This record gives sequence, C-alpha cells and structure tokens, in this order.
Amino acid sequence: MSSEINRQNFISQQASEYVTRLYSGELTAKEELEITTWCEASDVNRAAFEQALAIWEVAPELSQKSSWRDKLERRFYHLRYFAASVFLVAACFLLFLKSESTAPKESLNIEQHYATATGEVSNIGLSDGSQITLNTATEIKVNLTRNKRELWLEKGEAFFDIAKDKSRPFLIYTNAKTVRVVGTKFNIKLSESGFDISVSEGVVAVESDNPPTSVPEHTPLYLEAGAVASFKASSSLVTKKNDEKVEKAHSWRSGYLRFDDEQLAHVIDSFNRYRSKKITIDESAANLKISGVFKLSDGDAILTALEATLPIHIEETEKNIKIVKK
Repeated sequence: MSSEINRQNFISQQASEYVTRLYSGELTAKEELEITTWCEASDVNRAAFEQALAIWEVAPELSQKSSWRDKLERRFYHLRYFAASVFLVAACFLLFLKSESTAPKESLNIEQHYATATGEVSNIGLSDGSQITLNTATEIKVNLTRNKRELWLEKGEAFFDIAKDKSRPFLIYTNAKTVRVVGTKFNIKLSESGFDISVSEGVVAVESDNPPTSVPEHTPLYLEAGAVASFKASSSLVTKKNDEKVEKAHSWRSGYLRFDDEQLAHVIDSFNRYRSKKITIDESAANLKISGVFKLSDGDAILTALEATLPIHIEETEKNIKIVKK
C-alpha cells in the first residue's frame, strides 16, 4: 500500500515539474517531446498532468481554457522561472491533498510574440485551435481573449489555418489592411509596397483600415478559395479563381519554391529571403527567364542549376556571390 502511495506521489511530483517547465518560457523542443511521451505513456500520467494544469490555472492571472496538448505548443515568455518554481511548491502540496478549486476562470489577455530567423520555418499552435506556419524572417504578435482574436503580421510571410469560431472572428492586421476570417486557410506575404494573399479554403474579407478605426472606410473585399490578390498602397489586383497560383504561393510550406517562366531577378530575390549569404545579380542577367521547382534545403544547388540552364556565370568570393551574363 505504501509503495503505491509513493508511486502516486512521484507521478504527481513529476507532473508538477513538467507543468512548471511548460510555463517557464524556457521549454525546449526536446523537453516538449519528453512531456508528450510521458503523458501518452499511461492514463495515470495524463490524469496527473491535467490535474497539475488545473491547479496552475486556479491562479486568476494564469488561467486559460485549453487542452494540455495545446499548452505544450505555446510559449509564455512573460513568466520567469523563479516565479514558476515558487508555484511548484504550492502545486505539489495541493496535489498531495488532492484538493479541488471552484474558483472562476477568466480569459488570459496577454500578447504573445513569435519570430523566425533567416532560413527558418516554424509551426505554431494557438490556444483556440488555430495553426500558423511562419516562413523565413517573419514576426507576428498574437492576442487571444474570451471576446476577440487578433494577430499582427509585422514582417515576412505566414500560412494561416484558422479554427472556426463565429462569435470571435479572427482579425489579422497588416501594414495597410485588415483581414477578417472565421475559419479558413490562406497565405499572406508582406512586401515593402503592400501584401499578397492567396486562399486555399473558405472565405476571407479584406478591409481597408487597421485599428483603431472601428468602421471600415470601404466595403470589404471577399476572397473565396482559389483567389489570389495583391494589394499595394494605391492599387490592387485580384484573380478570383486560380488554383495553380494558390498552390505555387503555398509551395514554400513543403520546402520548395516553384517558378514558371519568371525573371531571374525575381527568382534570386525569393531565394535570398532564406539565405544569410546573399546573391547579387548583374543587370545584364536580371531579365533572363527560368522555370522549375527548387528545393530550399539544397543551399547553393540553385546556383549550379541556374548555371547549367542559363547563359550565366557565377562569381563567388568568401563574402559575395554574383551572377553575370556570359
């Protein structure tokens, strides 16, 4: 009997330590896998982990409704590990007593920031069930509460798979417009002059004004699945049904870039987004056309392919790579 109690106490303590690490803001990918594996190892482990989460959420400033798996996919950078360690003592004590709290839970209202480095692609799971894939050199800010869902795309490109919630439309703010969705899949790529959007599922509404203006200046533009649109400061171009362009715009998610009879200057600009050692191109070669599918992880293999198919020469030094026409 005593051995069983000791075993249960050990499991409860382990669960509390995992929850503490989860909210510390320092959880590594290896630790995340360790926690997931431990929880899936037995129903007892999972129950202990969920009970530890429930106790943690008793604190009003930390409470938030979501499953334990969702929590593993988030990072709370605003919490310090010392504060989490102090709470571990209280959590272990409460677990030992097996007490339950009926304190009301309030929605968390905390902005979260996510970013990727050059060449990095990252998947993010939000507490509402939405999934976001960040492309290279991308920055976003997210604020989810009981009453609203907001995201600021501050830099780069992202693919959105937004969970349906008619009571809380998901608002995405870009540098000039607001994208309003309820539940759909689409891609947004920022540029210096505006942004491009391509929709693979559902419907999105593109509105003119960013907050704090509450009423759009113009009627929203609705884009259905298959639509591709480019919004600039003073103009917009919309293709209502072009599945091929949508697939092409989303190809980066599979680790490839696809080009169809496109200028070499554009191709190089696209690859430079993923490279720390940039490629420059001589003006004489900028307008050469090329088609093909290129793997992002192949590094300089793109240069070999270009040199084999185009009348160009690659000049490479320790610091620079330059393409010139033969």
